[in-house]
Amino acid sequence: MIFKVILNGCATNVVAQAEELNGFIAKHLSGGEDRGGTILFYSRKEQRDELLHLVPTESAKLVRVTRYQPETILEALHRVEEGSEAELYLFSSGFAGSEIAVRLAFRMNGSSLVQARYIEWGKTCLMVKKMVYSSHVLGTFRLKKKPYCISLAKGSADSQPIPENKNLRVTEYDMTPIQEDRFVKRSEWIPGDLTKGLEKAGFLLIGGRGMTNKEDAQSLKRIADQLGADFGVSRPVAMSGWVPLEQMIGVSGAMTKPDVCIVAGVSGAAAFYAGIEKSRFIVAINRDRRAPITKTSDVVIIDDYKAVMDELAMIMKEQAQGL
Repeated sequence: MIFKVILNGCATNVVAQAEELNGFIAKHLSGGEDRGGTILFYSRKEQRDELLHLVPTESAKLVRVTRYQPETILEALHRVEEGSEAELYLFSSGFAGSEIAVRLAFRMNGSSLVQARYIEWGKTCLMVKKMVYSSHVLGTFRLKKKPYCISLAKGSADSQPIPENKNLRVTEYDMTPIQEDRFVKRSEWIPGDLTKGLEKAGFLLIGGRGMTNKEDAQSLKRIADQLGADFGVSRPVAMSGWVPLEQMIGVSGAMTKPDVCIVAGVSGAAAFYAGIEKSRFIVAINRDRRAPITKTSDVVIIDDYKAVMDELAMIMKEQAQGL
């Protein structure tokens, strides 16, 4: 099977993209008959050499564009892949990867599926599995029309660092002359503040709907700082705008695997639990003894999370002061 990996080097999370895709390749596409290449998009010349170290295959098409914009990327993909024998195009998890996967399949008269967890080759099709019905059921889909364009689900495979490849074969394309989207009149690159990814947190404190306002979220964040833990939230909290979306845990946010995970005031729906199920040790604090999280945690405390966390913060403070 001939496959191509698509990397968006214009994004700040390109390292995470590459390691995620490399893990998926190792899990599903490491057979002797599988041959892969990478199509790597970038915009700034100074990034070129650094980005080449993120290529998870033995060959790469390095495509320079003015900036990341779906219409530009689609047009460039169509041009550099004209006449290609690739049967499968792999995109990273997230909205951008899913959007381009679906739209590329339409342009190339192929088939697409987003948030894939597993793939299996058939003689005349590709079998793809993904979570459906609010992540309660693992569904199986059969894609018949090549090329197959799929984006990954978060956590579909353990991320793997990219090994050094001194024999990387690179073909370069300059697609900056491609017409920009007619709706964009002006664009400017403004680097944002990068926050630490929760995917690599070793100690995690997560707040849920038990918090009733933004002040509760800020208070729990302060306790997390006192404990030396990273802070995350469930989807309802993030959607309320009380914390940045980067702190959301679950299939729509970060897929984590901390050594210790304290879950405070979270019911534990399947879509959320998928984001913490690889934790080594889970402590749940909830007033509802029937909440789903109580069935999947190592330790359960039936109480108001505020009282428990305030007491824990006090104990940690006393220990730090040697009392």
